Amino acid sequence: MPLTLSWTDATTLPVASDALRADGLAGLSPVEAASLPARIGNQPATLGDLFRIEGDASHGPHRLGGDLRHVRGIGAGMVTGSLIVEGDVGPYFAAAMAGGSITLIGSASTWAGAEMRGGRLHIRGSTGDYLGAAEPGSRRGMREGMILVEGPVGAEVGLAMRRGLIAVTGSSGPGLGRGLIAGTILSLGPVGRLAGSGMKRGTLALVDPGPDFEPLATFAASGRYRFPFLAIYLRFLRDQGFPIPPGLESRAFDRYNGDLLDGGQGELLTLAPV
Repeated sequence: MPLTLSWTDATTLPVASDALRADGLAGLSPVEAASLPARIGNQPATLGDLFRIEGDASHGPHRLGGDLRHVRGIGAGMVTGSLIVEGDVGPYFAAAMAGGSITLIGSASTWAGAEMRGGRLHIRGSTGDYLGAAEPGSRRGMREGMILVEGPVGAEVGLAMRRGLIAVTGSSGPGLGRGLIAGTILSLGPVGRLAGSGMKRGTLALVDPGPDFEPLATFAASGRYRFPFLAIYLRFLRDQGFPIPPGLESRAFDRYNGDLLDGGQGELLTLAPV
């Protein structure tokens, strides 16, 4: 049995611990894990005060479970290992993650994957605002890695993203890909206003942006094409278990260059009608 931490509903106050990541739990026994530091509000605590801990850290990915909406920063800064979380989580989930793999079977709050630096984050539920985004005062958001979301997402997804891949099956709030510096964002569902606003480079690919969607006036139409790189991404995502519609990799997309107010080197792609 892998090392498993089950939430005990010990508090409704905000909770945080730097140890709630795969490399923070690596090689520990349940007793050792229970002694790791945490905070409840502004008071010191241990993981044993908050979780029922059992299993063996040497067997399979570490697991967290329960209603974790009060716990912030789970998986933040993780560098190696594998973590599976079952239940909804609080803000800054996997923020600044640099490596390894995290799967969330549930929904995330704001700032999930913010300024991610590497690794693979797969969320099988919804997220709040600022997925993979730059934090206030920072010039760059997500720098490397991959974020997959099987559900809707909030506003400002991929804000100032520098590299990497974000793929979303559900609807997106306003500002998807705003300030995109580089990297790729794929949205399969409807998008809010200001998609791609201020993007400098990179690719924003929209499969079903909604019947009323129109690119901003600061984007210029530049033709209809089939994009080999996008077909490779789509096949790769399907191999990762992400639900890509069949035949999508053979479809053509309408291309728009923009944002012309920021150099116009980015591209916004919308699925062309059959």
